[in-house]
Amino acid sequence: MPSYRVAIDVHETRPGVAPATLLPTAERLLAATHRVEDRSVELVSMQPQIHLRFLVEPSSDAEEDAEAEGVVTRLVAALGEHAILGGWTLRRGPGGHWRSIREGVAPGAPEFPVEF
Repeated sequence: MPSYRVAIDVHETRPGVAPATLLPTAERLLAATHRVEDRSVELVSMQPQIHLRFLVEPSSDAEEDAEAEGVVTRLVAALGEHAILGGWTLRRGPGGHWRSIREGVAPGAPEFPVEF
């Protein structure tokens, strides 16, 4: 089965949302439709990110990529109710070689740099 990995920038959680609940919430949202293989929170260039690896049913490369992108855009929209998110990157596996296939920005993402 084709494997995908998404990295989502997290700027801050919404009021009343504990930061420790964000990763399990993301996993639960994704697991409602797809098998989640791995999950983690990473700090990349001082930017917290949620990383989720998941599977899609095999078909053609184009159909698999389109399904994965749809899953990620729905996940980011739903997760936006819990946190202020930024950019996301979708990569396709397998194994140690992950090829970037799509990038996007969460709805309502803050624009950076912020001018003071």
